[in-house]
Amino acid sequence: MAGWMFVRNLKNGMDLTEIWHGKMAPNTDRKQTSFPHLKYPIYRDNDPKTAYQWLKGKHQLDGAEGLWRIHDSLYDLTDLISSHPGGSQWITITKGTDITEAFETHHLLGVAETLLPKYFVKNVDTPRNSPFTFKEDGFYKTLKSKIQKKYQELPKDLRRKSDLATDFLLFSLLVSSLASSYMWKADYVLGGIATVVTGYILSALTTAAHNYFHRADNWRMYLFNFSGMSYEDWRISHALSHHLHTNTVNDLELSMLEPFLQYMPAKDKPIWAQMASFYYPIIFAFATIGMFVIELFTAIINMDGKKLSWANAIQFFLPLWMWCFGGLSLSYTLLLWFTITVINSIFFMCFGLTAGHHSHHNFFDGDIPRDEYYDWGIHQLDTVSERVDETDNHFKSLTQVGKRAAGTPRCSTTPMDISNTRGTADALPAFEVVIGLLLFFNDIAIN
Repeated sequence: MAGWMFVRNLKNGMDLTEIWHGKMAPNTDRKQTSFPHLKYPIYRDNDPKTAYQWLKGKHQLDGAEGLWRIHDSLYDLTDLISSHPGGSQWITITKGTDITEAFETHHLLGVAETLLPKYFVKNVDTPRNSPFTFKEDGFYKTLKSKIQKKYQELPKDLRRKSDLATDFLLFSLLVSSLASSYMWKADYVLGGIATVVTGYILSALTTAAHNYFHRADNWRMYLFNFSGMSYEDWRISHALSHHLHTNTVNDLELSMLEPFLQYMPAKDKPIWAQMASFYYPIIFAFATIGMFVIELFTAIINMDGKKLSWANAIQFFLPLWMWCFGGLSLSYTLLLWFTITVINSIFFMCFGLTAGHHSHHNFFDGDIPRDEYYDWGIHQLDTVSERVDETDNHFKSLTQVGKRAAGTPRCSTTPMDISNTRGTADALPAFEVVIGLLLFFNDIAIN
């Protein structure tokens, strides 16, 4: 996706250094479509679109003055970094940004609110660049207070079930990846079947592991890197961007898919983008490989503060494991690993992009919102649809992005869509509200 933009920028006289380091002149006056009183993310349309570039834009728009902003107050959380129950990364990566949504939705039991005043620095006058509110008598805060008691009644073995399932998937991946290598030497048909099975297992492990980077730091979150993607980047693009600013222009997961998959409605959407149903399998197949290459390269050149870490080595563990113990040459091992990664990408993207947020029944930027400012919880219901398949199976839900949340069709009396040119597939709308929405967002604080 980024390569197409490189060609265009090179024709405009920019060199590779300028392109990679995001020195294209940002448009600071542009406004959002659905919320025209709010500023458009500065670097949203600059390639390559990365998690750290998203943070860089927030540094310039959030009015946090190098600290941490929550509502209309600034806090210095430096002393909390080493002792934060959820892990230090959540604090360090959000320095200099508005963390209101993250703070309100990641702390369920009220402990964080009592500790926050000790880190207070000052109040700020500049309004937040966000349409979401968290009023005490609003929908989200009211539901949150009622959920606290229900949360304590959850079965104690739920986490244990997830842990065992994830560990089983890790073991299965290690075995099946070697089996694929040996079967290719014995029979092409068996080798092909084993490769598809291994790709699916990797997808299941990736999806299961994604639940763990939502939580406090833990060793299972690193399993996400087996896919070639980065749990660290996904904590930003997925947990902090997609889940907190769902289907708005601040949703990095949507902008990373552009220009090829354009979920947001627009009157001038090109005809080829409306025909995405014909070519989306190609995007699905190479999405994770693309993210792997961009993440690794931007870390090597230290773009926007992105750095290499030991966790990057995990991305190479699977091909190394297969080469050392699979009995194939290095070239055939790399080819097999690439094929497994492509299959994983197809399954992972297919489950992820049909999980409920991308139905054309949902709100996207470009639609008419309920109001200029409205409750964050209501927005979540406006941006999610129910999966129509069976989700009572714990293992299936864990590995196929199921039973995470459900919402209702929009009940606003204003028209929602300014254009029918979405050009994307959809899921059926939900007809019931489930408390699981809130439980999902509050699951990661200190557990």
